[in-house]
Amino acid sequence: MSRRRFQRFSAALLAVAIIASSCGGDDSSDTATAGELLDFSLVQENEFAFEGDPTNPDRGIFRVRTTEAMICTIVWGETEEFGHFNNSLAMTGTGIIDHDVVLPGAEAGKTYFFRVQGSTADGKQYRSETGTFVISEIEDAAASGDSMTEMVVHGDNLALGATLVEASSIFSAGWEAENALDDDLTTEWATAGDGDGGFIVIDLGSVRDVVGVEFVTRSMLNGSAITEQFTITVDGAETFGPFPAGNPANPGFADAVFTGQEIRFDVETSTGGNVGAVEVRVFAP
Repeated sequence: MSRRRFQRFSAALLAVAIIASSCGGDDSSDTATAGELLDFSLVQENEFAFEGDPTNPDRGIFRVRTTEAMICTIVWGETEEFGHFNNSLAMTGTGIIDHDVVLPGAEAGKTYFFRVQGSTADGKQYRSETGTFVISEIEDAAASGDSMTEMVVHGDNLALGATLVEASSIFSAGWEAENALDDDLTTEWATAGDGDGGFIVIDLGSVRDVVGVEFVTRSMLNGSAITEQFTITVDGAETFGPFPAGNPANPGFADAVFTGQEIRFDVETSTGGNVGAVEVRVFAP
């Protein structure tokens, strides 16, 4: 498993996962002593649901609602050894009821094994049986005529060779600003609740000619953390925009012709919260 995969869950959740994986049988009674596991169905209000993310073809979504607030995680993978741990970023170390969880790298049409496990405030541990899920195919937005912009011919993405200068903040380890420069749609830069004050500054390494930019927004499944518009400022002087932000399905190329080296992306308007970017891109002619 890659380093970034493990950074997706907190130390507390890791402890839960270790406890749940190491215990022997499942105890479905409503009373448990230390080390015993209760069946997850005792706190499960609805069926487990798995679906594709229409904004990002490189990930799936897992949803479940529990009858009481829980710290909860899903372990999943191509075999029963799992290999991936994910939880809702909305949890932030405290129990929640609606668990809407992004599954980075989950491919449509492929069968995965999974198990859900977690704990309540009174310390009780819960775990589901091992099951399987398949993410359904989602109609390609561009093919359906919903793409934000027409395909634009341009050169290389100069941001891939850029250096991070500064970012407004990061949510925690695993959500670093460098994730917005790695050409990997399964990693993200997330701020610590910066909302419309979010920004990231990159250095192209030398003065370059540029014909356009993209800000591929991250998003929370509850509708927060979505950047709606952004601006760019070149070498601390000229500002371009605001432009509509894109998403992984529709990156939203924005025409911006200039020559410069240091590019600052500012969130102009957003739905608030832990805004950030899956990728920021700067294109050569």
